[in-house]
Amino acid sequence: MDLLDQFAAAGGDADRWRIANAAMAGLGASALNVAEVGIGSPELFWWKSSMSEQVVDRYVERRFQEADYFVTQAGQPDYTPAMRTAELLRNDAVNPRLVEMNRTLHDAGFTFGYVQQFSGSAPGRCKLVTFCSGEDPRTFQPVHLHRIRAVAMAVAAFVGAPGGDDPAAVPLGGIGATPQAGEDVRLTGRERQVLALLAEGCLNAGIAHRLDIAEVTVRKTLLSARRKLGAQTREQALARAIRLGLLDAAGG
Repeated sequence: MDLLDQFAAAGGDADRWRIANAAMAGLGASALNVAEVGIGSPELFWWKSSMSEQVVDRYVERRFQEADYFVTQAGQPDYTPAMRTAELLRNDAVNPRLVEMNRTLHDAGFTFGYVQQFSGSAPGRCKLVTFCSGEDPRTFQPVHLHRIRAVAMAVAAFVGAPGGDDPAAVPLGGIGATPQAGEDVRLTGRERQVLALLAEGCLNAGIAHRLDIAEVTVRKTLLSARRKLGAQTREQALARAIRLGLLDAAGG
C-alpha cells in the first residue's frame, strides 16, 4: 500500500499523524512539524509537532515564530526552505532571537530543517510541512530532497488543523504572570493530581500509567497548569503550586 492509500485508509487524525511521521522517519526525519501561518506576519494559526515537549514549549514561550524565517518569510518568492542550525550559530550578524531558537534546536539534536509551503485554508495563509533531522545536512542529496518534497505534498493534503483533542496539537497560548500568595489560582483536579505525582518524582509515562490517561494528556495538563501558575518549567510550576497550597487536596 503506497503512502496515499495509507492516508486514505486512515481512521482519523491520530492515525494520519502516525502515518505522516512514519513516512518522514523513513527518509531520516527525527521529527515533523505541520503548521498554518500568516503570509506577511509571524502568526501561527495552528501547529502540530512531534518534537520534544521541551523544544515545543520553549518555542511557544519565547515566541520564536517572530524570528523564525520559515514563518516570517512564508509566501515570499525568495523563501529559504532549508535551515542548518550549526551554521546559523556561527553567524554573529543574525537576529539574536533567531540564534537562540537555533541553539535550542541544535542542543536538542536538530541540525537540519527542510520546509515545503502549500496553500492555507484561507487567503493570506500558508501551510508549512517541515522535515526535521539530526543528520549531517551534507548527506541530503537532491534526489533525497525530492523524496522529502513528495512526502510533504501528501502530508499537506491529509494532515490538517487539529481537532478538539488532537494528540499532536501544540497549545499556542502564552505563559502568564507569576501569581502571588493569596491570589485565586484555580487548578483543575486533574492538574493537581498530575502535579502531585510530579512531586513524587514520576515522569510523564509514569503519571499517565498511574492516572490511566494518555501521555499526551499529561503533557497538555502540565502546560495548562504552568500557564495558570506563570511558570516557565514544570519544576517551577510545582514549586509555585506547593507555595500557594494548591496540592493539599490533590486526591488520587
